[in-house]
Amino acid sequence: MTRHLLRALAFSATVALGACSGAGGDGPAGSAGTAGSAGTAGSAGSGATGGPGSGGATGSGGARGSAGATGSGGATGSGGATGGGSACAYQPPAEYIYARWPMPNPATSGLPNPASYTDNGDGTVTDNVTGLVWQKAVASTQAYAWCDAINYCATLTLAGRTWRLPTRIELLSLVDFTRTSPAIDTTAFPAVPGGKYHWTASPWVVSQLATKAQDAWIVNFYEGLTSNAGNRTSPEYARCVSSEDEGPLPSPRYTQVATGEVQDVDTKLIWATVGATVTTSFAAAQTTCSSLGVNGHTWRTPSIKELSTLVDEVPPISKVSPAIDTATFADTAASTPYWSSSLFGGQAATAHNPWVINFEDGFTEYNQTAALVRCVR
Repeated sequence: MTRHLLRALAFSATVALGACSGAGGDGPAGSAGTAGSAGTAGSAGSGATGGPGSGGATGSGGARGSAGATGSGGATGSGGATGGGSACAYQPPAEYIYARWPMPNPATSGLPNPASYTDNGDGTVTDNVTGLVWQKAVASTQAYAWCDAINYCATLTLAGRTWRLPTRIELLSLVDFTRTSPAIDTTAFPAVPGGKYHWTASPWVVSQLATKAQDAWIVNFYEGLTSNAGNRTSPEYARCVSSEDEGPLPSPRYTQVATGEVQDVDTKLIWATVGATVTTSFAAAQTTCSSLGVNGHTWRTPSIKELSTLVDEVPPISKVSPAIDTATFADTAASTPYWSSSLFGGQAATAHNPWVINFEDGFTEYNQTAALVRCVR
């Protein structure tokens, strides 16, 4: 059964201090390990309806936090996590928290950068678009608390490579939003286990506050949901990634190519800096972009994965909502969702609500009938 998890953020006018509520929460977390105490975790969200055919999720008991191993050497700056249970401490190196490559789109979507994979024959798969090398198989027994998942990848011995738990943007790059159960290329990644999310190495930004829930980002490969509500003590799957060191983040990250448009230095996507300020239907959003005409170019509505590259997942806590470069995209709404062009499971918009993203912190949804839009080319 698929669980549908997210936490909505409630913010005051000046800083993110509001209570956290959300959909599809787990039951009470087990006791934390002994290392490094964190503040009392926030309460879990209430149950929500899962994706079509998956059934609504019932809150389940949280797993007991296990003692995390001492950090071991991984990729540069990526060692293991420390602490146990919800007290587990880890922050991915900055060079891995943004897309440093073109974002692949499903090969059947007709969008730029179609996904392509090479099976290396040694238990690994290379993404030919991103250059990331992935652990091919995830066994149903390969479920860990967050800290243990980080350490599992940091100590993995496979194909002579150095491994780590992927960040939010890296893991969601594997999602194939044209299909469900699982929402991934099943030729490259066969037999994806169901019933659990997959961990990312990315902590939830609100977990910067010790008094809030100590959660991390997770991806559900039933339909591709990106959720901020991964209870660090719960057992979820780990698929490890290996990559070359991309070097420091570009500064600036966006460069102006003409009035009203900027290019992401790494993904090469060009974005309109002005977005819609009034919500519309999905169909109207597509028309808005196709008829935009800024500087004589042809524009389109971005895929949900392309939209996800705009998220700033580690801003200062006072800058969340919206979690985006507000100097570049100054009109971004604090908590109103934005349309993508991505149809849930390839279904027509009249059959199922398409994918949206909320820049409150970057979670994705498919239950909205009206949203804003920002165009790309």
